Amino acid sequence: MKKILLRRITFIAICIISFQSFGQGSGGPTCGEAIPFCTAELNQPFDNCFAGSPNPDCATSGEVGPDYTCLGSTPFPTWYFLQIENPGDLEFTIFQNTDIADDGTLNGVGLDVDFTVWGPFADTNVCGNLTAANTVDCSFSIDSIEEVFIPNAMVGEIYVFLVTNFNQAQGEIFIRQDNAMDPDAGTTDCSIVEPALGPDIDVCDDGTPVTLDATDPTAANYTWTFDDGTGPVPVPGTDGMPIINVTMTGTYEVTITTFDGDMGTDDIIVTFFEIPVPVAPITQLECDGVNDDNFAVFNLDGLLATILNGESPLDFEVTFHLSQADADAGTGILIGTGAYNSPDDTIFVRMENIGLTDCFATVQFDLDVVDLPEAVSPVLFNICDNALDGDDTNGFAEFDLSIQNASILDGQDPTQFILTYHISQADADTNSSPLPNLYTNGVVNQEEIFVRVENILFADCFSTTSFFIRVDPLPVIIDPLPLLTQCDVDTDGFAVFNLTQAEQLISGDFINETFSYFDQAGNPIADPVAYTNGIVNNETIDVLVSTVNGCTRPAQMLLEVDTSQIPSTFLLEYEACDTDFDGVSIFDFSDATAQVLALFPAGQLLTVSYYETQAEAESEINPIL
Repeated sequence: MKKILLRRITFIAICIISFQSFGQGSGGPTCGEAIPFCTAELNQPFDNCFAGSPNPDCATSGEVGPDYTCLGSTPFPTWYFLQIENPGDLEFTIFQNTDIADDGTLNGVGLDVDFTVWGPFADTNVCGNLTAANTVDCSFSIDSIEEVFIPNAMVGEIYVFLVTNFNQAQGEIFIRQDNAMDPDAGTTDCSIVEPALGPDIDVCDDGTPVTLDATDPTAANYTWTFDDGTGPVPVPGTDGMPIINVTMTGTYEVTITTFDGDMGTDDIIVTFFEIPVPVAPITQLECDGVNDDNFAVFNLDGLLATILNGESPLDFEVTFHLSQADADAGTGILIGTGAYNSPDDTIFVRMENIGLTDCFATVQFDLDVVDLPEAVSPVLFNICDNALDGDDTNGFAEFDLSIQNASILDGQDPTQFILTYHISQADADTNSSPLPNLYTNGVVNQEEIFVRVENILFADCFSTTSFFIRVDPLPVIIDPLPLLTQCDVDTDGFAVFNLTQAEQLISGDFINETFSYFDQAGNPIADPVAYTNGIVNNETIDVLVSTVNGCTRPAQMLLEVDTSQIPSTFLLEYEACDTDFDGVSIFDFSDATAQVLALFPAGQLLTVSYYETQAEAESEINPIL
């Protein structure tokens, strides 16, 4: 804070370095914080410092360093300095009482007060030189009224004045110059008493005005100016006002004119700092690591632009904390926030104005560690070729990929994850071109399918795996209806068949295939090696051929029971006359066929042929036509 007075300019500059103002009339708590006074300034009571005082500028005891000479103790000190304007003796009386009227009338109980005066000095830089040798006056009596005498003071001399409250009780102090009316009395220089604007003020701009108080009992008039950097201008409506309220950043200057015509100025810079309005980030999701420890790495620094809400990081600082209390106090600042390893947690953000860190606001957001799904690789997914595409031998078929979901999740909650299928690892990693659940393979017979399993809450939290799909061929049927025949040894139309004899007739890969048999009524045949036909003479058997991969194709076989011999007791005899005695005659045995067929069950597909010899019959040559 820059101080300019019309008189004693050099002296005032020194005072600014060493002293600062406190409440009206009350001294400073230390020598270095002593305030200037003149007789007129102190011609009114002021509150003392006492045990339990709420005033933060009250010290409980005098500082170490000065020689307090006669003072046995220095409870609740108040420090002043004065400068001599006119030479001569100065006589003061100090009163301390529980109640003092503005005119100095004592209305209460007296309180023990003590003092020490040091001097004379050439300037105010004297706190290291308060010794017994330059002690002017001192009293440590039990009185509540003390008399002070400074003899033969010279113009410009500085004296340091200490008052202590030995009683330590709450009350008021009044200091009066008793010989002020004597023509040869010394006088104090009131020009050193600065308007009490105090140090520069930095405040947060919350809409509350700042009150500037330059009240001085010696003042006859006040004038104010304001400079926002473009030059000082009068503050409208403030002439004669000791107290004004301001709301704009700039330099305010007050000029005080005393009743004696002395003038002094004080200026103060008031800066209103913007209170930030941070934006709270949304909940931050990150994937749990592969070690499944419920921790994840979050880039909190990446949220700065969002939080700053358009403000410059040169003007505002953002810090991260683990509690609201830390954020409010600006303590417990998190480090390593570019890669912050954390479980589920709430982060508290403090955004403060770098110009005045008391101007801050806080927001909060959550960190959510999302479970990393485990993608279990399923076994081969194979299906049999089929004719849905018009060809059951081309190696292409439609797969329902969603059938694999349960195997891939392996017990994980399906409501927490999304599964997609892809034709490449790159597509699975980027979640590009997902396949439909009903997918026809694009590569004949076998193809690799890639799976992406992602957390439904956070798409970047995913795992991948792969498996193969394969179209297995159907059996190749050579003869869809082979014939098995068996001799009917008892002429009843039934015989025992070994159905497996037809397998090599049905399929060329019969050794690696499985055959199932069903009678004409559709019932499974338990023993195909020894099966007796269920329908007389002929029966159609259904056959289901299965490959090692479980692919099947239907076929059939025909069973036929054949007559194998004519009963030995059957004999037909025909006679004819030999009219020409050559041993040859014509025989008519056209009725023999019916008689032969009548020997066997009806429905057999029998052919009756006749031969002249047994050998020709067995060889089926030279039949009689």
